[in-house]
Amino acid sequence: MGIEQIDYDTKLKGRVMLALQKAIVAQFDNGDWQELGYLTGYHDYITGHGRLLRSLNFGDDDYGGCVFQVLNFFAQNDSDALIAVIEHKKIKPYLEQNAPDVLSDIGFGEVHVPSVLPIISATDVVRKALADADSLLLSNGATSAIDRLHTALHGYLRSVCAEANIQVQDNAAITALFKALRTQHRSLKSLGHQENEIHRILMAFASVVDSLNTIRNHGSIAHPNETLLENNEAELTVNAVRTLFNYLVKKIG
Repeated sequence: MGIEQIDYDTKLKGRVMLALQKAIVAQFDNGDWQELGYLTGYHDYITGHGRLLRSLNFGDDDYGGCVFQVLNFFAQNDSDALIAVIEHKKIKPYLEQNAPDVLSDIGFGEVHVPSVLPIISATDVVRKALADADSLLLSNGATSAIDRLHTALHGYLRSVCAEANIQVQDNAAITALFKALRTQHRSLKSLGHQENEIHRILMAFASVVDSLNTIRNHGSIAHPNETLLENNEAELTVNAVRTLFNYLVKKIG
């Protein structure tokens, strides 16, 4: 999965070109085109285009068509230049907001629950597992990240229990660690004005942790499983784990 798919999938190419054109028309100014030209090595092509910058500067009706011309030139001649457009600081956030399905289909999609800050644990193994999960998520997809997220969550729960002097067995499973944390940590004793409902949500996350354990063992690349979790369901799993991480980090501090 990647940008090279558009070479043989004309429908996908059309969606990509349309999404990029809309993003550029909405976001780019003259300076952005100049910057992109130097970044890709096509500055002479961009500034020498007969109408592109002139149409932009004067607000002419053919500007959108000129953008299509440049994008098609990149697609036909240099996929790295097209990737530079996709990853531009103004374009990718626009696509994440307005065309996330297109980004996902060409391998640039990201789950929308934010990453956990790498300072959540004193243990290097947790930091490295989180970094590995983020890297795998971008390079190979959500299914590949599940094992490392499982490792990170397991290590984090063990670390927090130790810091709070919560007694657990040395070989405690991830489900046992989460139960001990949820029922014994002082920061989780008070859950606010809707305590009963929040308690039910945390109980639901106990099921998420239990399912994560099963998925990691039987549906991820952690073991030589013949059938892996599909990408959409893997993204659901990753998002659920990250949501739990973010809550615990903020709540426990």
